[in-house]
Amino acid sequence: MKSSFKYVIILVILSLSGIFIYQLFWITGLYHSRQKQNREEIRMAIKNADHIELFDRADFISKVTHRQRETTVIADTEGGAALSTRFPDKDSVIPKLSVQPLDTNIYHPRYRSRTFRNETGKMLKSTAVEVGNDFSSLGELGLQMQQALHEVLDSVKPVDLAKFDSILSSHLQKGGLDIRHYTEMWNLEDSSIIASSVPANLNKAEYDLYKWEYTTYHKRAYLVYTEPTRWGTIRMMSGILFSSFLILLILILSFAYMFWFLIHQKTVEQLKDDFTHNVTHELKTPIAITYAAVEAMIHYNITGNKEKTNKYLHVCHEELQRLGNMVEQILSLSLERKKDFKLKYERVDLNELLDKIVEQQSFKSSKLFHVGQEFLPDRIVLEADRTHLYNILSNILDNAVKYSGDSPQIRIAAEVHDGSVVIRITDNGIGIEEEHQAHIFDKFYRVSNGRRPPVKGHGIGLFYVKTMVHKHNGTIRVESRPGKGSCFIITLPQTNER
Repeated sequence: MKSSFKYVIILVILSLSGIFIYQLFWITGLYHSRQKQNREEIRMAIKNADHIELFDRADFISKVTHRQRETTVIADTEGGAALSTRFPDKDSVIPKLSVQPLDTNIYHPRYRSRTFRNETGKMLKSTAVEVGNDFSSLGELGLQMQQALHEVLDSVKPVDLAKFDSILSSHLQKGGLDIRHYTEMWNLEDSSIIASSVPANLNKAEYDLYKWEYTTYHKRAYLVYTEPTRWGTIRMMSGILFSSFLILLILILSFAYMFWFLIHQKTVEQLKDDFTHNVTHELKTPIAITYAAVEAMIHYNITGNKEKTNKYLHVCHEELQRLGNMVEQILSLSLERKKDFKLKYERVDLNELLDKIVEQQSFKSSKLFHVGQEFLPDRIVLEADRTHLYNILSNILDNAVKYSGDSPQIRIAAEVHDGSVVIRITDNGIGIEEEHQAHIFDKFYRVSNGRRPPVKGHGIGLFYVKTMVHKHNGTIRVESRPGKGSCFIITLPQTNER
């Protein structure tokens, strides 16, 4: 049993550890995936903000100069393409603005000059776009058009950094990223700052940096500093984190309950084993004594000796009565599981019942004891099951005698209070330590005697008492101090619903 229980504990610990590690791995992966998605969202927001700000300036120039922006695409038979953007020079209002084609593989009947193709290829080899390869090349083509337009516009109308930051904030908020950000515009050719919205006292080390090169030839770039998104990511994952924690907590509590149940079952099994051993021994004793007494009367022909005959018969009577009480208590254990069990209520004279119990106890007890009785009013009648009420009071009185030394002094007080009958049975016995008082009504529970002589019992008497008191819709409790005695207080309704 101990070995298998140990293996169960190890298996449960390994299972919980595996579940926790898997949950941690899954949540960590989700966190990194979400962080990567946030970074992509920020990069896309920067690109879109630049795109909107750029074309807003282009539209402004078109309105002011009354000239339409022209973008030209030249493609060859192998899928290569080139872009050029310009504002046509009309009436010589402003100089003609244009950029060179952006492709190395330019082919057109008008451009048969090998020299032109070679020079262009050497100059722009790194910017080739193969449109025919896949759809992603279309995005690259659009990006090159955006960069080409920058080359044209920035010399006429510089970037509006305030508008760029405003557009970027709007895009980030749409993506669920409500974070602070600051921007610097850098000339990468001489490492100089063109414009900046970064406060002078900002600690850039606490911010994430995103770099976006927005031109092709004259190297320019945005350096955007954003607040870290980790806490935002954690807030976005709060639902998943809470549910994962809740599931893990439920599993831990379930396993904890299972451990408690197994330990409790183990304790109950041990108590049952002790109970079986004790009861077997206790049952054999009265049977053996009765058998010996009867055998003596038969084989030694002592029936003519009235004194010895009465002595042996009295021994047989006591042992059989003791045996009957043990059998009755054992049978009472099944009452708690019978759902259809019902008490047989009748009017019971408590004074008469207690007198009978005290008389019966004086017959079977080997101790001389004194019982004082007090009733308020002088005679109390209640509705109860006579047999079980008799057994309840008999069990408590029997314990009071057994656990009260050589000269038990017992006091029984009963009174009617607010429609209930309160019965107090007080002894001058050894008492019960506080740590045991909460368990003495548990099945098979017995208080350790320590150095005191052992008292015979099976741990089912008080369990039976508690069960029957509850069946009567009553309560029972104990007040006790070690060495000062105990007081059992039973409260029963004077009138019960039948």
